[in-house]
Amino acid sequence: MTEGLRRELKLRDVVAIGINGIVGTGIFFLPGQAAALLGPAALLTFLIAAAAALSMVFCLAEAGSRFRGTGGPMRYAQAAFGDLTGFSVGWMAVVTRFAAWGALSNAMVTALDVLLPGAADYRTVILCALFAGLATVNIAGIRWTAVVTNFFTLAKLLPILFFIGFGLFHLEVDLYRPFAPQGYSNLGAGTLLIFFAFAGFELLPVPAGEMRNPRKSVPRALFLVMALVIVVYLGIWAVCAGTLPTLAGSESPVSDAAAVFLGPAGALLVSLGILMSVLGVNAATSLSASRFLYALGAAGQIPRIFGRVSPRTGAPVAAIVFTTAVTLAIALSGSFVELAVLSVVARFTQLIPSCVAVLVFRRTRRDDPPGYRVPLGPTIPVIALALCVWILAQAEPLQLFWGAVALAAGWVFYAARHLSDRRSSAGGS
Repeated sequence: MTEGLRRELKLRDVVAIGINGIVGTGIFFLPGQAAALLGPAALLTFLIAAAAALSMVFCLAEAGSRFRGTGGPMRYAQAAFGDLTGFSVGWMAVVTRFAAWGALSNAMVTALDVLLPGAADYRTVILCALFAGLATVNIAGIRWTAVVTNFFTLAKLLPILFFIGFGLFHLEVDLYRPFAPQGYSNLGAGTLLIFFAFAGFELLPVPAGEMRNPRKSVPRALFLVMALVIVVYLGIWAVCAGTLPTLAGSESPVSDAAAVFLGPAGALLVSLGILMSVLGVNAATSLSASRFLYALGAAGQIPRIFGRVSPRTGAPVAAIVFTTAVTLAIALSGSFVELAVLSVVARFTQLIPSCVAVLVFRRTRRDDPPGYRVPLGPTIPVIALALCVWILAQAEPLQLFWGAVALAAGWVFYAARHLSDRRSSAGGS
């Protein structure tokens, strides 16, 4: 597959995309939900989710160091298992992006409502403005997208580090006791919920076709981003749990905690940082969503119009417009938590094939060594696969059902596309 995308992303741009793809909404809004399930023991859900995400990052780093083109997990699955699996991963990646971006945009309205009470009453107007603005930036080209992403990365990290730095001096040990007031029966459900806060790392390799040196940039950026994310997340959780007595069930736990030990001015600064963070992750997700659709179109697995780029800006305009329109409709119809869990369920259809692909490539591509190799032989990929299956098993049957429906719809579309191609070939012969 030849690509018309421009290679303009430097390592710092890739790292910024990774940070914005992960640190965005979940860590600011889900700790209250997790605390309601487990109390302070929700710390364990963060540790399990972090271990799972890190093991999967190892796999993506090795797989990503073998490729130079756009697509990420879709491209790995296609190379390892064939066109149908590659299409399935790409299709579910698009479904994931729709659900995730829908959740993230709703979270932005929540964050804005904290700063401007009553903003939620204008939810439809705000969402339309957000999607229109991000589509405009994306259509302008990858360079402008990188500029916006880098800005939001810096704008989000400074208030977060301020929150953690001051909050650590105001921790109350008594708030961590009892550690597990409701037992550990909700550990699986809590981990499934919190994994959304870590999810997004699989987006980083997607725009590889626009990176200057993807075989080196993908592994380096993945590990830099994940190390920073784990430290920041554990710091945020420690401060929220140790300063906010009413953490369980809080809809804006970070803002509420900041108000406790920083006062109104400090809480305003942190709330502004949260808004910047949410805007940043929306920007990163809008980029990856359109690039997945572009990769499917460029491969001829969906109408090829989605695989075309503008000769002036190098942006996949049709993919951007379609993705923006569909996700806006989803955002207007769903809530943050519902869409977040659905996106996690769909996300594992990308992660599981990527973990297995690492083992496949080691057998089938021995003459083409990767730019990075996961240590300890097959141990880490096997652990990553086991954790994927365990977390996925925590989903409710209805969530799994809708995930299966989305996958089946993709297969119908795939079959119809190939049947049309065969008829066209027969008619021209």
